[in-house]
Amino acid sequence: MSHLTIEQIHKQKTGKVSDKWSSYLPFYDALFEKYRTQKLNLLEIGVQNGGSLETWKTFFADANVLIGCDIDERCANLRYEDPRVHVIVGDANQPETHDRITAICKDFDIVIDDGSHLSNDILNSFLIYFPLVKPGGLFIVEDAHTLYLNDWGGGVLNEFSAYNFFKKLVDVISIQFWGNELPLDVYFRTFFGLGQMPAFIKEGWIESIEFRNSIIVIRKSATATHEKLGDRIVSGTDAIVNSDILQFRQ
Repeated sequence: MSHLTIEQIHKQKTGKVSDKWSSYLPFYDALFEKYRTQKLNLLEIGVQNGGSLETWKTFFADANVLIGCDIDERCANLRYEDPRVHVIVGDANQPETHDRITAICKDFDIVIDDGSHLSNDILNSFLIYFPLVKPGGLFIVEDAHTLYLNDWGGGVLNEFSAYNFFKKLVDVISIQFWGNELPLDVYFRTFFGLGQMPAFIKEGWIESIEFRNSIIVIRKSATATHEKLGDRIVSGTDAIVNSDILQFRQ
């Protein structure tokens, strides 16, 4: 098993070209460390020259399945000796391509969207593939800076952009504190018709969202619930400043 970091693997690699921003590499090292020795399933939407799949197969030495999907027909010429690596040519958001992906693997520990970077495609990919992420797994949007650009269907004041959608998901994480005041369907009316909310949002599968420059990471909850704060745990016996807190001891 390689003990190189993702940053080292990427910078030292030969063969198929891989294109990543420098800030991604140490971040991925920290984010993916817990998965490194797992028999994980990974899906990457958008692989271009295929070099990133070589990075993932090296770093995730014990991975079960690594699938790359790209709309460019030239990706059909990508070849890998590693039988764990599969390349699907097609639009990941189309049912036929989705079916070809799920025929190989039905759930994923990590999904990386490095596809078209268009706002509508990013949103649709999330809605289609986040349900396939395993509990506790990750959905990652790369090059999210495009969501600020008008030519990519974004814009900093564009209330219909995928970035605005993900910002709204932040509030869903804490819906237990405001859900009685505003129905979720109404809150997301910009994106979904009434009664058309995705089930995974309504059920409470969004555990956390992290925004970084050009990366968005959405973590799936281990279990579906909106009661994410947990129990209040008060420990200790001496409360000389505020003794009222002792009533919350269990």
